[in-house]
Amino acid sequence: MPEDWGDFLLAENPQWAYFSSQPFQQGSPAQQQYWQGQFGNTWNRYLGEVGRATRQGQEPASFMNYLEDQPFTQQYYQNVSPQQRGGGTRFNPTTRFVY
Repeated sequence: MPEDWGDFLLAENPQWAYFSSQPFQQGSPAQQQYWQGQFGNTWNRYLGEVGRATRQGQEPASFMNYLEDQPFTQQYYQNVSPQQRGGGTRFNPTTRFVY
């Protein structure tokens, strides 16, 4: 099998590249579940970058390179509320002092 055969397969199957990328290699189950539903959004942003690069006469990055440059953790925390992440639901009762 050629050395770059894997790269060829990933380039031809963007879902494979996406689901084998960083958000699925680390993170909580909630993060992984969130990223499972984000392929379409990520792919559409990539296509926008390809269009911009093409209009500017530049060679667009491959989808794999695009994924490597994405700040996945930062995007997750910007797009998901603390309640959706499982936090922010603490109950803090009032404190009374008895003298």
